[in-house]
Amino acid sequence: MSELNEQTVKDIATLVTQLVKEERHKQFLHEQTWRLKNTRLLLKNYDILKEHSMEIDTDIDMYLKDVFSQEDLKLRSLTGYKARTKKMMEYTDMMIGAYKRYTDKRDDAAHRRYFTLVHMFTTEHKCTFMEVAEQLGVTERTSQRDQKEAIKEFSIFLFGIVSLEEMVS
Repeated sequence: MSELNEQTVKDIATLVTQLVKEERHKQFLHEQTWRLKNTRLLLKNYDILKEHSMEIDTDIDMYLKDVFSQEDLKLRSLTGYKARTKKMMEYTDMMIGAYKRYTDKRDDAAHRRYFTLVHMFTTEHKCTFMEVAEQLGVTERTSQRDQKEAIKEFSIFLFGIVSLEEMVS
C-alpha cells in the first residue's frame, strides 16, 4: 500500500471540512424554514387554538380519577395534548407581549411590524394587507414586507436563541 503524501492529506481534509460545512448549512436552512413555517402556522390558526385552549381545564386529574384500562390511558394522552395546547397559547400570548415591549423601544418600522402582526393574526377582525396599509399610511407592499419581517422577528421570541442566528445570517 502506498503512503499518502502530505498535500493529498491536506486536500482530503479540506474537502471533508467543506462537505461538513455544506451539510451544516443545509440543516440550518431546514431548521430556519421549519421555525418560520411553524410560526406562520401558529399565527394563522391563532383564533382556533386560542378558543380551543380557553375550554381546556389544565387539571387533567379531574378527567382521570379512575385509570384502570388502556382506554383510560389513551384519554390521559389526549388530555395531555390539550393541556400542552393551553400552555402553548399562554406562552404565545406572553411572547406577543414581549414582542410589543420590544417594538415599543424601537423605530416606527418596528411599531408597524407589530401592528401588522397583531391586526392580521390575533384580533377578532383580521385585517388585509390593504387595510393595514390604509391604517398605517403606507403602501400595500410595505405591509406585506412588514408582515414577513414581523413573523421572522416573532419567531425569535418563540424559539429563542436558535432563531437569533437567522437575524445575523
